Amino acid sequence: MTFSKGLAGVVADTTQISQVQGEDGRLIYRGISIDELANQSSFEEVSYFLLKGKLPNPSELSSWTDKLKKYRKLDSDVEKALLSLPTDMHPMVALQALLAVLIHKEKPAQLKDKEAHIETSAFLISQLATLIAQVSRRRRGLPLLPVKDSLSHTSHFLYLLQGKDPDTKIAHFFDVAMILHMDHDFNASTFAARVIASTEAHLTSAISGAIGALSGPLHGGANERVLDMADAIKSPDKASAWILETLQKKGKVMGFGHRVYRTLDPRAKILKEILDTLAKDSKTQDVTFDILKKVHDTMIEELSKKEKDYIWPNVDFWSGSFYRNIGIEKIDFTPLFALARVVGWSSHVIEMWEDNRIYRPAAEYVGPDHVPYAKVK
Repeated sequence: MTFSKGLAGVVADTTQISQVQGEDGRLIYRGISIDELANQSSFEEVSYFLLKGKLPNPSELSSWTDKLKKYRKLDSDVEKALLSLPTDMHPMVALQALLAVLIHKEKPAQLKDKEAHIETSAFLISQLATLIAQVSRRRRGLPLLPVKDSLSHTSHFLYLLQGKDPDTKIAHFFDVAMILHMDHDFNASTFAARVIASTEAHLTSAISGAIGALSGPLHGGANERVLDMADAIKSPDKASAWILETLQKKGKVMGFGHRVYRTLDPRAKILKEILDTLAKDSKTQDVTFDILKKVHDTMIEELSKKEKDYIWPNVDFWSGSFYRNIGIEKIDFTPLFALARVVGWSSHVIEMWEDNRIYRPAAEYVGPDHVPYAKVK
């Protein structure tokens, strides 16, 4: 059997949901470029598209939007569980704890009942958005807010999180960011969800496992570490020297490089354009963005001197700066990833269940053999 550490390059299954075209720096959702979807679509439309496999007509989009609104409110037992959690619990841990409360409401998976799975997905998409916002409010010592149905999915999330209806432009940019993070073929958290779901566990259990995988700093927590780097640099005029010293010591510059992309991450390009727009419109200077621009320019200049195929910034390099710019705390960045990626996780599980087979990879045993048993005396 072929051995590949970390399953690098191993094809585990087929999918029609998304594809990362790493050599070309392109990401497609069901054949449509992420650039087109980010510029023209909405969270509601793209979530329907990924789950259902086709773009909705106006009536279908309206019904789907209403469905997401219907599931925003938390049941009393879930809210009670939320209020019982320690306020200093990391939000990703809190989300897994609260999803455990939701699991008992879910019926056993009937693999061929796609519409039931899509209904469960709509429930989880909306519930997770409310939970992320309310967990954040409680950590910050703020009262939980009642849900309302006058806002879009992402605007409503920002309302719950920040206590006011968001600015129209900010709400649009945040919607774009969520579309960009919605799916990314067989990444670690999606693969974790598929492995769990392949046992015919509840869809909610698969989503909980995906959240656990996402919580790691090598996956969903990477944008937090980019901001840690920016905060350590402190000012734009110190960025070049910091980068040169880091490269000389062969240290890691957070937010550069990707396991699959061999050129610019298309999601990073779109987020950079959003940050450029916000910088032009803002009356105050965004120090974090200025630091990262200097880091970016220095990295590209230095790497281009040494090698032809050098590493580029990925989506995490700019996403944290965007979230900070619109007033979101760093500890909530990874939950925002889950806010978007729950759509992709659910879509992959539903697709896999159409022709399910439990995951059972082989292992290469490298331990001893024929060791005699020594009885304890």
